[in-house]
Amino acid sequence: MKCSSQNLGITAFASISLFASNLFAAGFAIQEQSISGLGNAYAGGAASAEDASTVYFNPAGMSLIEKPQLHAGIHFIMPEAEFTNLGSTTLTAPTQGSDAISEEEALVPNLYYVAPMNDDLVWGIGISAPFGLTTDFEDDWVGRYVARRTELKTVLVNPSLAFRVNDKLSIGGGLDYVKADAVLSNAIDMGLVFLNQFQLGGIPVNAQSSALAGDIQANMGGPKYDGGLRLEGDGDGWGFNVGALYEMNEDWRLGVHYRSKVELGLSGQADFTVGALESVLGDAFADQGGGVDINLPDTLSISVFGNVTEKLSLMADVTNTSWSEFQELRIEFENPSPPANVIPELWQDVSKYSLGASYKFNDRLMGRFGLAYDESPVPNDEVRSPRIPDEDRKWISLGLSVAATKQLDLHFAYLSIIVDDPMIDNTSHSAGQRLYGKIDASVSLLSMGLSRRF
Repeated sequence: MKCSSQNLGITAFASISLFASNLFAAGFAIQEQSISGLGNAYAGGAASAEDASTVYFNPAGMSLIEKPQLHAGIHFIMPEAEFTNLGSTTLTAPTQGSDAISEEEALVPNLYYVAPMNDDLVWGIGISAPFGLTTDFEDDWVGRYVARRTELKTVLVNPSLAFRVNDKLSIGGGLDYVKADAVLSNAIDMGLVFLNQFQLGGIPVNAQSSALAGDIQANMGGPKYDGGLRLEGDGDGWGFNVGALYEMNEDWRLGVHYRSKVELGLSGQADFTVGALESVLGDAFADQGGGVDINLPDTLSISVFGNVTEKLSLMADVTNTSWSEFQELRIEFENPSPPANVIPELWQDVSKYSLGASYKFNDRLMGRFGLAYDESPVPNDEVRSPRIPDEDRKWISLGLSVAATKQLDLHFAYLSIIVDDPMIDNTSHSAGQRLYGKIDASVSLLSMGLSRRF
């Protein structure tokens, strides 16, 4: 008993491609790009220019670095997302499966180097990870048709120059090269695909197919007729960043930094498992290549930094991220069938607001503190996905910098991110499925690094 592979392929991918809609979209921005700045919640990101990590936050700040300097660090990110089912359904039947926890840790490194060329011109380079995400749920959990594993890794290489225009103003800019790798997996309800084609006439009606349709309906919401999808892909893209730093006086300075969007063309392989319906649906789920174009958003930061006393410094920042460009996701496939899928996302521009303070206890020891409010681009529960269980967040950060020698500073930081409990009431990511529940989400980070002057 076989069905039309062309018709079934179109139907299957129309629902399957929806699963991918949040893999890159959140483009979960990793803001942890230096250790010293993390202690202040990056409140002075575009204006502090305390070390070589200013390559990322505002290349104009390199003009304040008088000697060659290296800044390196590692961030240990500990996320947790616990889903509680509140009534998920497959058509009208309860979806069977357990609640789930995703708590896969990640290590994110940063490396920056800055060196003056003369009194007015400075060059630098940064290597970091500006976007990334890992969530991993059990294979049999209740939301398996929406997400199992999601992984996004990016590497940014950012060569930069800074020029001191006069005693008060410096400008800078650089190129952004981004390399990305991604993995996405989820279950596919092959039973629903069969029933859809059976009702549309794509599968001949006979005693055998009618009996199979009856058994699928009897097992609705269960795993008996589950299949699976695994997507892997990679790609790269180019962008730029520019900034300016204005020193209002000896103690206070203002920084502005813009980083452009990066268009990533990702291509790779889609591998399927069909399971119990292999003999019926196998031809329609042939492994094939696929691709998607993703725009990583542009950002604009405005920061102020000031020395209130010889010991106390205060800072503030507003950073806007233009997620509103991500209104849809277009997925195209290697074969003529299925056609490209256009998936609405409806994300919104968001801002992060942060305040920070640093206190110099003595010549060797500096303490740091920061608070931030970070808005989520996800507009509502109906488009939220467990791949990126994102909601508005509050940051509380602490940091410590130690002058180990005249040439070497050691940096330590801790960050707790408190996430408003995200609700999911999603019917758009998998045809016939409603994923309905609550996620308790949180993130903690431990970071350490050094600044070495030469």
